[in-house]
This record gives sequence, C-alpha cells and structure tokens, in this order.
Amino acid sequence: MIKTRFAPSPTGWLHIGGVRTALFSWLFAKSQNGEFLVRIDDTDTTRSTQQYCDAIISALNSLGLNSDQDLIYQSKRFDVYIDRIESLLEKGVAYYDKVEITDKTKDTNLEIQYENRLNKPGNVIRFKNPRDKKIVLKDMVHNDITFDPKTFHDVVILRSNGIPTYNLTSVVDDADMGITHIIRGDDHLSNTAIQINLFNSLDYEVPVFGHLPMIHGVDGKRLSKRHGAVDINSFLDDGYLVEALINYLVKTGWSHGDDEFFTRRQLLEMFTIDKVTKSSAIFDYDKLNWLNQHYIKNKNIEDIADMILPYLADLKVDVTDRVYLEKILSLGIDRDYNLKDIANGMTHYFMDELTYDLTNFPKINTDLSKAILSNVLTKIEANKFSDKEQISEDIKQVCADMSLKFKDIGPVVRFALTAKLKAPSIDELCFTLGKIRTLKRLKDFRTFIINL
Repeated sequence: MIKTRFAPSPTGWLHIGGVRTALFSWLFAKSQNGEFLVRIDDTDTTRSTQQYCDAIISALNSLGLNSDQDLIYQSKRFDVYIDRIESLLEKGVAYYDKVEITDKTKDTNLEIQYENRLNKPGNVIRFKNPRDKKIVLKDMVHNDITFDPKTFHDVVILRSNGIPTYNLTSVVDDADMGITHIIRGDDHLSNTAIQINLFNSLDYEVPVFGHLPMIHGVDGKRLSKRHGAVDINSFLDDGYLVEALINYLVKTGWSHGDDEFFTRRQLLEMFTIDKVTKSSAIFDYDKLNWLNQHYIKNKNIEDIADMILPYLADLKVDVTDRVYLEKILSLGIDRDYNLKDIANGMTHYFMDELTYDLTNFPKINTDLSKAILSNVLTKIEANKFSDKEQISEDIKQVCADMSLKFKDIGPVVRFALTAKLKAPSIDELCFTLGKIRTLKRLKDFRTFIINL
C-alpha cells in the first residue's frame, strides 16, 4: 500500500506552500487507495509551540487533509532516536566529534536539553556520510538527479544538547511509519542524499521521493509575507472557501488540460504526479480571489447565510430576520472576494442610522439632491412595494418629472440608502430594504443635506 506523509514543524504558522505539499501528498496516496499520515516534527523544543501545533492541525482538518492514523509527535520519540543513533555508533558509521567554538557558535547554549545515555559534554555525534559512490535519485517530479559524493559531509545527528537532528529523526520516522513515497518541497533536495545514506546505513528500504518546485510571488521571488498573507489560517479566517483553496492550490503546479474547476472527487480521479510541473509555481492572489468569488456565487444563498453569520457576529451585527439576510446576500454576493469582505460590506443594511460623509460623494449638487429626494419620497410613500417593477417605474417618473437622466438621480438615491455610491440597482435595493427602511433613509439624507 502506498503511504505518504506530511511533516510540518510547529515553529510557525502553516505556510500556503506547505498546504500545497500536504495536498499533493494526500492526492497521490488517496487517488491510489493509499494512506496519508501526518507527523509533527517538533524536535526544536525552543521554538515549537502548542499554539502553532494546534493551528496547523486545525487547518489541515478544515481542509479535509486528515491523517489516516493517529498523529505522531517526534518529541515523544526521543528514546527511539537514541537507540538508532547507538546502532550507527556500533556499526562504526557514526562518531563523536568535539564541538568547535566559532564566532557563529560562541553564544550557543550548550546545556543539555535532553538527558540520554549517549550525551558526552562538549561533543556532538556525526554520521559518517559515505563518499565512495554517487547517488542517482529517480525523483517523481524531476526525474534523475545525481548527487556528487564530493559534496557530502558528515552531518550532526545528535547535538551537544542531547537533541537528535532533523535528518536522523525524519529517516527513522519515515521507516517506522512505513512511508513508501515522500513528496515535499525541492528546498529539501539538499538533504536527500544524506537521508538516502542514512536509510541504507540503518538497513531501511529507501522510499520514493518527489520534490515539488517552490511557490513564488508574481514578482518571481519566493513567496513570503511581503507578497501578502501566506498563512493558510489567515485565508480560512477571512472566509476563503475550502473548495476554492483546494482548487487553486492544486492548480499551482499541476494541470489537467484547460480545466479550471475541480471537485475533490474529480481530483482524486484525475491526479497523477507526472503532471506536476518542474518549474516554480506562481501564487496569484487575483486568481485566487476570482476563484473564491466563483465558488461563493455558485453556492446556495442559504449556505452562504450560514457561513456569513459568524462574521456578522464579530462585527456586532445581530441578525434577527433570516429572510432579510438572505435577500441582502442575493443583492451583492458577487461583489466581494471572501466572506469577511462580504460581511463588512453589508453591515449598513442592519444599521438604524447611517453616517453620511460627503467626501465619498465629491460631485454632489446639494440643491438638486434635495429636490430629487423630495420627488422620490413622494413616489415611494405612495408605492405599495408589491414588486420591484413599481419602484423602477417610480424612478423613471422622477426622471421625467424633473427632465433629468438616471445618471443624475441614481447616485443620489443610492447614497441616501447606503451611504455609498456603489450599490445594487435602486429597485432591488429599495425592495430588499423594505418600505419603512427606504423611507427613513431617504428622509435622513434629505435632512442631512438641509442641515449642511
């Protein structure tokens, strides 16, 4: 059975690039009826935190990238690593080496952090990296990659503070977990030859490797905070839909013809590792926004209402009329890119009093606006609000009465009803707000102008 794993380190938030690695590992395994496992690489006891760990696990679960077995924590397996290091010492392929104090290491804390039988004050244990032959890696993404043994060096596998190092712990755990295929970022390529030699020295079967090209920003540089949000939780918190995130991330480095949209089931049927590109992927925020907007627009209004409620609650908006909420959503669901922005953009629908700021309406003609509002109010007060068409006819009649074009009247009415110039069509807006709210806002804005 194929087994893949994702092994994040809880020393920071889960990077969007890490999520793509987890996704490709998950797809590769599950598309072939295999298993996907999650391991928490928390050997860095000084930087790993429970907060980061919880956030990583929560994000993976939210995205549906759940581990098929119980999570493994490296911090609970130190005794296992010590046993393996001892076996390497006994085979003569590991040795003690005195710590050299240099300008870079002079301030390093050498105190023991993990007490174990192999500790020797002022010494590390190094792996004697074989240099007798080159290593040819048959990488699933990059094909054959050759490592020259001249570049190999004897790596530390046990620090002077008693903590085992990444290369050793990763190899031991991958073997113990039965991992058959390791899919990870190509920033790990420099570790691969060392790890293959460790697999062989420990008499383990070497897994198949696949190294994914890194994700870059649109400027071609490695994706980082300077490009915007890179933590997956920030996208989830802002209301990017799981379907959109999965769809977008799988498209950064993999394709299936010209297809843009995929369900999870389709991805499991279509995904093959040979279609992963060998070049760096570009993370385009505009493309993600477009894709998320697509998924939002194509969801049922009832589902969007369920999802938007927590965001409105955060904004202290108390929704007592579910029907009214769904009517509002049907007006402007395609105007924003994520649920958080949609919620922020609709708070004014629930306000008893709007705040009018004419700096947002710089070209207003106040005298003409008073006359327009008076005429509109007369028509709206007589309107029975039985359908939108009656409201539309009223606005047309105002234009005729005043010998004005809609472009002269529309902005005034929209601003009165929303305190914004950009808003849905007036007939839909009035019909959604209802007659009482519509009249109050028209009167409030007219009073505001009169009192200028």
